[in-house]
Amino acid sequence: MNEIILTENETLRLQALRQYQILDTICETAFDDLTRLAAQICRTPIALISLIDESRQWFKSKVGLDSESTSRDLAFCAHAILQPHDTLIISDTLLDQRFATNPLVTSDPYIRFYAGAPLITPEGYALGTLCVIDHVPRQMNSEQLEALQALSRQVMTQMELKRNLYKLERITSNENKKIEYLISALSHDLRTPLLATRGTLYAMLGGAFGSVSDTWRDVLEDCRQANEDLLKFVEALLNVSRYKTEVSKSSKSEIINWKNIFTETIIRSNATRKQKYPIRYKIASFLPIVYGDALEIQQVVQTLLDNAVKVNNPDQEITLEVALFGVEKVKISVRYNGLGITPLDNKNLFNSFIQGRGRNHIDKLGLYLCLQIVEAHKGTINVESTVGEGTTFWFTLPVTLFKS
Repeated sequence: MNEIILTENETLRLQALRQYQILDTICETAFDDLTRLAAQICRTPIALISLIDESRQWFKSKVGLDSESTSRDLAFCAHAILQPHDTLIISDTLLDQRFATNPLVTSDPYIRFYAGAPLITPEGYALGTLCVIDHVPRQMNSEQLEALQALSRQVMTQMELKRNLYKLERITSNENKKIEYLISALSHDLRTPLLATRGTLYAMLGGAFGSVSDTWRDVLEDCRQANEDLLKFVEALLNVSRYKTEVSKSSKSEIINWKNIFTETIIRSNATRKQKYPIRYKIASFLPIVYGDALEIQQVVQTLLDNAVKVNNPDQEITLEVALFGVEKVKISVRYNGLGITPLDNKNLFNSFIQGRGRNHIDKLGLYLCLQIVEAHKGTINVESTVGEGTTFWFTLPVTLFKS
């Protein structure tokens, strides 16, 4: 076994790594998309998001490799984090005495080329790398190197988002100052770079940096969509935080125009998705007037529709509907076909103050915000679902709300 080489600030580095609570977590699309893109841009069969703890390198995301982790004393990435501000590039491992006899070189996966861009926290600690690997010696051009470094920063953006979420979960209603600080941090550290990335991706898709092949257009479009989804998530997080800090929230009192709300949410949904689903709406012929904050009610409908679009079966219709519910309420529904939600997944679906994970791709943070809005309007929200048949998210509003 080779000797493990430690960083100068190893204790503090490991403490920082633990704060992200990411080790041994399940696969997540946001990270897998970045790994896949790194492999495609650098044209390598293997790409990894590798995190270095005391004794191993563990892979949060991987392309072209089956292993979940390797021993730290064998890890190329353990060398990469020693120089956190440089990308470690090994053009031919057999010509580098540090790695020529490494078992990862002399046996499976037979590494001959390695490039690892360190994952650097805002405090300057290197937690691991986004790396690409090949079975043959090779060189990287400047564009590939810049792309790998840019993608490593996006990995850290994702990790920062997760860390801030965990902080918010521990905050009580009496810690408003801490929430306000996090709102400011999120606005500056997450929203701003995401908006910049949006502009860059639109420019690339528009040909600002040269012609784009169909293959690369698909890849860039996937990145653009992932960036849009993350922007929506950050906006939802900021809105939830505002709801938690506003002790006496003053809601607008205006007549809710259901046709305007439904048509606007459908337009917005179609504008942000490559695949368009047939979406229709139904408004009961007779409805009593409902008063409330139209923008907030539209946000609830938009969130429920966005969830439906993510998991709806191809070519299956999504239906928005508002109808009288009992005597003093209206019921707004979003119906779609998909995998459905199991009773276990349904438990506390609207009460989880963290982004949804797992097979149903439900945006739990968005649903948490929906719960806050609906309850502020004196309504209720719920879901009815049969696995394999379909799902209906619905909420109610009282017809005399805010009426003068």
